[in-house]
Amino acid sequence: MFNFVPDFSHDMELNNKQLEIIAIAKALFAQNGFDATSVRDIAQRAQINVAMINYYFDSKENLLEVLIKHGIEAYKLDARKYETASDPFLRLAKMVEHYVDSKFSDLHLYQILTNEANSKKRASYATLFTALRRHNIERLREVVVYGVEKGVFRFYDPVLLHTTMIGTFLNFKMNKSVMEEFIDIPKGMSFEDYLKIELTKHLKYILKAILTYEN
Repeated sequence: MFNFVPDFSHDMELNNKQLEIIAIAKALFAQNGFDATSVRDIAQRAQINVAMINYYFDSKENLLEVLIKHGIEAYKLDARKYETASDPFLRLAKMVEHYVDSKFSDLHLYQILTNEANSKKRASYATLFTALRRHNIERLREVVVYGVEKGVFRFYDPVLLHTTMIGTFLNFKMNKSVMEEFIDIPKGMSFEDYLKIELTKHLKYILKAILTYEN
């Protein structure tokens, strides 16, 4: 069995067949949950035999581990995406755009991470998700502090700001069937595309309002 270490920098070389298996497993884990998905389910969907999955990944647990390690890097806020903006408001806006883009880069993986963090059955994955949140909260803190130093933001707890961001995203994502009854999605646009656009605008507005509000 692999020795799981929350290492964001881990670079894994995966061949096309492994990537195909990972993509299928990811969709099934997100849809049905890890425990309710069997190796046979994955093999049938991939039209391969169980032995091939065992050959490449040894076990379903190791497949989940590789899947998470391979994909989680995309969810980290990367300051290089927005720190070139000298104006604090523009930097905040670019950070929000980057944040939303990262969440939509792989919705299946995000569902798996959320499930694993909430289930607490495999503590190592919950630890990895916590490390990801800690990283993103620190990047958010840097944006807030920059605006405070420029004299345009008031300091506000980055943990609460991050909770607002992630909570809003999850509320829409987890309640898709309900939300679709209340929102008017333009013809030809998917729920996910609509959500990405509107969520980005909404979070920009909310964070700007919080950071510029005077008591």
